[in-house]
Amino acid sequence: MKVLDLLMMYQVDVKELPKVPKESEVLYLGWMKVGKVQGLQKMKGHKVVAVCGSGTGRTAEPSEEVRKRNGLENIPFFYLRGGCKPLRDLKGMDKMMLSMFVKALKKNAEKDERQKEAVEIILHGFDGVREENLTPVLEWINRKFSLTDKIS
Repeated sequence: MKVLDLLMMYQVDVKELPKVPKESEVLYLGWMKVGKVQGLQKMKGHKVVAVCGSGTGRTAEPSEEVRKRNGLENIPFFYLRGGCKPLRDLKGMDKMMLSMFVKALKKNAEKDERQKEAVEIILHGFDGVREENLTPVLEWINRKFSLTDKIS
């Protein structure tokens, strides 16, 4: 039996949040933009027990900075590498903002490997989603709910 089966967890879109009882424990997952987990502010009043932030970087910014920006001083935070569409497939404000961002990044991309990688990811898209990236989150769930003996 899997951990999530034992916990009877289910996925809820933020739009369905009013249906979730306030006393329910929530493991929140949101994408990150400039070190902020998007949509997390909508969870005020809910019992958030851990937060996962998803981004295209190999790692998140230093976790203390992310914790401060998101008000997560006493809540476990996990970074999950995600992905993005290529710039040519984006529309509207996202495309415009990322186009300007790429221009700025290109100025120093030759000197900075991380900026060079960011330019490539934005221009060509990227998929960094891997099942093994969930291991720290699943281990935390296992410890929190003492499921070691119950998982076969």
